[in-house]
Amino acid sequence: MWLPQIGPIPVMTERLGPIRLTWSRPLLPTLRRILLALVLMGMVPPAFAAGPTLLFDPATQEVISQDRAGEPWYPASITKLMTGYIIFQKLKSGQLKLDQKLPVSELAHSQPPSKIGVPVGQTVSVDFALQALLVYSANDMAYVLAEGADGSISAFAAEMNAQAQKLGMTGSHFVNPNGLFDHRHITTARDIAILASTILREFPEYDHYFSQPFLSIGKRRLSNRNSLLRQMKESDGMKTGFVCNSGFNLVATATHDGRRLASVIFGANSGKHRVDLAEMLLTDGFSRPVAARSKLQSIPNVQTGSIVPTDMTSQVCKQKPVTLAMSKSLGGWGISFGNYENSSTADMALRGRMLSASGMQLSGTPGVIRLPEEMGFAAAMWNLDKPTSEAACERYHAEKAPCEVIPPEAFAKIAALVPDPAPSPIMADPENDNVKKSGKKKSTAKKKKKN
Repeated sequence: MWLPQIGPIPVMTERLGPIRLTWSRPLLPTLRRILLALVLMGMVPPAFAAGPTLLFDPATQEVISQDRAGEPWYPASITKLMTGYIIFQKLKSGQLKLDQKLPVSELAHSQPPSKIGVPVGQTVSVDFALQALLVYSANDMAYVLAEGADGSISAFAAEMNAQAQKLGMTGSHFVNPNGLFDHRHITTARDIAILASTILREFPEYDHYFSQPFLSIGKRRLSNRNSLLRQMKESDGMKTGFVCNSGFNLVATATHDGRRLASVIFGANSGKHRVDLAEMLLTDGFSRPVAARSKLQSIPNVQTGSIVPTDMTSQVCKQKPVTLAMSKSLGGWGISFGNYENSSTADMALRGRMLSASGMQLSGTPGVIRLPEEMGFAAAMWNLDKPTSEAACERYHAEKAPCEVIPPEAFAKIAALVPDPAPSPIMADPENDNVKKSGKKKSTAKKKKKN
């Protein structure tokens, strides 16, 4: 039976720290006054975003300010901008119609929140699915649209990557249409800014989906996830994103005196934090005169795989452990990248391996497996066939990376010996702007009740 040996734990580093905005010297006093005012009003938390930020003009694609905009990050539900873009293209070409009914598959229905929860077998219109996707960030409707557009999630993901390549989004790779975490699912602030600019330029007729204040379902009104629409009067779009690994992300647009600007925020520590940062950047941008500036395309993307994106889990989901593989998911042939003493280190190793040239195109399932007899945790991928597994390990060996082929019987043995881990806790409302606050209030209320 295959069981990897405990070996040395690789040292991998992540960049984390305050953003370094490229402000011009004459405007620093103005910026300080803005920041001071916001801090005094309690609008800005002490820390800046942990991830990249970018402020730009979507009409001209000119960069006003940026920090690490070419570094990789997990996009989370900002992915749905690409999903929406492809659906807009299919509406324009006549391949889809707004009133066309799409069925809800079991796979779509099984997606975790945020979701609408339409039962399997029922249908929804393309228009409703788009509203749910872009207003409420519904993960199930992302799958409904993807399957309705291309027949399968894998085919839709291939189209997402083809469109990304066509747009020059050289730092992006998409695996699914809703942005739920996958080690290979990455982007950069630069790339997302290019995508947002393209949507606003090519499809102004669908701009209302991004500014719509709520989604109506019968008597229910589900508020737009982008709370900047309610906080900043000039705000008029676009899309939020959150998974534990990414932190709180936001692409936000606003218009002042006929001039529209957009910002990208990655890695904020709460929903409120991301909208405050976006408002701060947009307000500063409107205070600057129109001038010729460098374009988004001039920002270089960091070579994919050379930097592992920062994992924000410890900051925004402190109690959430690394998700371990369930025994029922293990199957087929696979590959191992080594055995590690704890799940966090195994996951870190896995994230690095999946972003290599060899890992990005593999179609299997990556994950961390608990090994029997307290032998640690394996960073692995399964649901492959034998030739693919052998070829993958050959490529990893050429990159001087550890890799071992795992036969199906080894997975079966592990599944039989290791009990399934407890399911990871799922936030009831992961895109809510007050996820952290609501949790604190809940525990406080319990204490009061006890006393």
